[in-house]
Order: sequence, then structure tokens, then C-alpha cells
Amino acid sequence: MASIQRFYDAENEFVRAEPSDRDISVMLKELDPDVVVHVPDSLPHGGTWRGHEGFEKLFDVVTERWQEFEVVYNDAKWHQIDDRRVLTEGRLRAVLRVNGLHVDMPVVSIFTFTSRGLSHLDHFYKDTAAIVFPAT
Repeated sequence: MASIQRFYDAENEFVRAEPSDRDISVMLKELDPDVVVHVPDSLPHGGTWRGHEGFEKLFDVVTERWQEFEVVYNDAKWHQIDDRRVLTEGRLRAVLRVNGLHVDMPVVSIFTFTSRGLSHLDHFYKDTAAIVFPAT
């Protein structure tokens, strides 16, 4: 649970920081080097991102496409599934750069861990079709 807390805090801090002040290393410390992250394809940063390099590219896309991007969470809504997996409930609060659309929607994530850190992260958003943006 502490790893998830550090991850979310680092993610939100990274996105809020000025480009020259961004440090992704705090998040990478929590990740298995072979991490796989799934984000719904209908989101501006959707896709499957693999390894530390893929994770860094994911956050390049997040900061490129979103003016604001924050996952708001309450650790009371984290659920231990088994000894390797945790389900978290939170909210995505964000603003798209391209059109200024404000997004506030529930998100559920499943974190899977190995002895090397977070190995698989799968995000489920309530209504990604509500986010309308032009193709890039």
C-alpha cells in the first residue's frame, strides 16, 4: 500500500511540475523494469506501455495532451485482492489542452506486484467516450 501511495503522489507531482522540474525517477523506483500499463485506447494517452522506457513515453504523452491531470484518491477505498494485487478507487480530474474540456470521472485501477515492484497496472475509467478530442 505504501508503494501505491508513493506512486500516486509522485504521479500528481510530476504532472503539476514545470517541464524542467519533472522527475519521473520517483515513480520508476516503484516499478518492475518490465512493467506493463494499460490505459483505455479512447483516452488521449491510451495504449499499452511497456517497461521503464514505455512508462516514460506514457508520461510524455500525458503532459503533452493534458493541461491538468490529477488522480484524486482516498486510501480507504483501496482493496487488497490477494497477496499480489490491489484495487484502488479514485477520480481523474483533468483538463485537455486541445479544447479545455474539464474531466471529472471515476477511475478504478488494479496494481499487480512482483518482488521487483509494480509489474502491471490496468486502469478502468467510467466513461471515456465522454472525452471528445480531435485526432492528432
